[in-house]
Amino acid sequence: MKTETLTFSVIIPCYNAGRWIARALHSVAAQTYTAHEIIVIDDGSTDDSIEQIWASGVKVHLLTTTRANGAGARNAGIAAASGDWIALLDADDIWYPNHLERAATLLSDSSDVAFMSAHDWIDLEDNVIPIPSGFKCDVNEPTSGLSDARFLQVLSNGLHFGHSTVVYQRARLMEVGCFDVEQRRRHDIDLWLRMVHGHTWAYDTVKSVGYREGTPGSISRELIDCEYYYLRALLKNSTLYPGEGMQKLIHTSARRGMGLAFVDGNPREFRQAVEIGWPYLEPSFRAFYQLVTVCPPLFRWLLRVRRRIIWGKAAQ
Repeated sequence: MKTETLTFSVIIPCYNAGRWIARALHSVAAQTYTAHEIIVIDDGSTDDSIEQIWASGVKVHLLTTTRANGAGARNAGIAAASGDWIALLDADDIWYPNHLERAATLLSDSSDVAFMSAHDWIDLEDNVIPIPSGFKCDVNEPTSGLSDARFLQVLSNGLHFGHSTVVYQRARLMEVGCFDVEQRRRHDIDLWLRMVHGHTWAYDTVKSVGYREGTPGSISRELIDCEYYYLRALLKNSTLYPGEGMQKLIHTSARRGMGLAFVDGNPREFRQAVEIGWPYLEPSFRAFYQLVTVCPPLFRWLLRVRRRIIWGKAAQ
C-alpha cells in the first residue's frame, strides 16, 4: 500500500440507493491509497439505505439531510470534512482500487486544484458497456497542469463529466463557495468552471471509476432539465471565460436545449428553453423556430430524424 501524504475526504451523497451503497463503500475500503475519512450524507432516503450503510461493515461518518438535493447534500459533507482534498463518489457508482492512488500520483508536487479520471460505463450488474466515442476526453495521456482554457476545449469536444471521477482541493472549494444549491442539475459543471478558473487541473487517462449508466431515477436521465441547467451554468460563468471557447459552448447548448424541449418536452419546458436559449440562437435557428408553428408535428419529426443521425455518429 502506498504511503499517504495527501489526505482525501470521501463524500458520498445517498438518496434511496440501498441497492448500491454497500458496493460503493466497499470500493472505497478497497483503495490502495487509504482514504482519510468517508462521509455519507443520507438525503432523506425512504428505502433501506441507512441499514445497508451500517451492514456494509465500512467505517463511515453518517450525516442526514432532508432532500437538500445533490448540491446541498455534497455541501453538508464538505463542511464536515477534515481532509485537504475532497473526493466525490455517487452512491450508485464504484471506484476501482487505484482511484485515490492515481489522484495522489498526479496531484503530488503540482499546483493543480482539481483532478478528473477516465472511467468506464457499467450497467446495473457491473458489466462494462461501451462509452460513445463522442463522450470521451481528448486528453491522450496522464497530464497535470492543464489550463482552464483547455477544459473548455475538452468540454466542447463532448466530455462525459461524472461526479465520481473528480477530486477537489478543499481550500479552493472553500474559496469559490462549494456547490450552488440553486443549480438543481449540472452543479458539477458549474463548480468545476469556478474551481479551475485561473488555476490548473489534472486529467488521468488510466480508468479508475465505474459510472453506472441507466440507474432508475437518476437525475442525469432528465435530459431537458439537465440541458437547461447546463446552459445556466455556462451563462453564470461566462464572464470568467470571455472569448470564443465559452461562446461556442453557449450557442451549442442553446440549440440543443431548444431542440430537446421542442421535440420531447411539454409547453412549460419549451417556454423555459426559449426564455434562456433564444438570445443565443443563430438567425437560421430563430427562423426555424418561428416556422414550427405552421406544422409542429412535421418539424418534430424532422428534428427526431436529425437527432438519430447525430447520435448514431456519436455512438460509433
